[in-house]
Amino acid sequence: MKINNEIKIGLMVVVSLILLVVMTFTAEKFSFSKKGYTIKVQFKDISGLTLSSPVMFNGYEMGVVENIAIKEGKEEVKIELTLWLNQKARLRKGDKVYVKNLGLMGEKYVGIVSKSNNAPYLQEGAFLIGEDPVDFEKLMEDGQGIAKQLNEVSQNINELLEKNKETIDEILVGVNETLKNAHSISDDLDDLMDVNKGKVDRMVANLEATSKNLEEMSLDLKLHPWKIMYKGKDK
Repeated sequence: MKINNEIKIGLMVVVSLILLVVMTFTAEKFSFSKKGYTIKVQFKDISGLTLSSPVMFNGYEMGVVENIAIKEGKEEVKIELTLWLNQKARLRKGDKVYVKNLGLMGEKYVGIVSKSNNAPYLQEGAFLIGEDPVDFEKLMEDGQGIAKQLNEVSQNINELLEKNKETIDEILVGVNETLKNAHSISDDLDDLMDVNKGKVDRMVANLEATSKNLEEMSLDLKLHPWKIMYKGKDK
């Protein structure tokens, strides 16, 4: 019985080791038999990306994050990723590389989008600069700052209106009075035009008649200029 128990325990250990190996290969998502190549991509921030995170090429999973290294520069620290890519994922110079989430709160992944079909292909060990992910915390801080400023502006406007409430009321009353006076003047002008409409019409008619007489006289003198001479002799 004791030997049987030891055999069972041994078998369980072996099976566990086999499962562990299978799970490791499954997590890597690519078998060693598949051909591929590696490239290096540098970011300022990878937002929680980890080893073995997937690499999506134009939305299709074609690789994994093979290594993550910290590179200290003169001015700032960079994060350098080594990406293993299936040989079918042929990257070109100028392709866009970024870090994103699978879904709203899903795992991180490296995304690659091809930009040009005319650019040369990248070779093994090529180096790219990635586009850093959006810093949501900074966006939230900026949004809170803007909201605070808007609130302060709103308070200042309210205070200004409150302080000048009486003046504004007086201005509004004055505007209303001015509008009433304007309407009154307009009505008076209409009445005046109605009362003097006949006189105005007669004046216009007289002016038209006088103008017509002058035109006829001018035409007559042009046609009979000697009339001026006769009138001079008569005098």
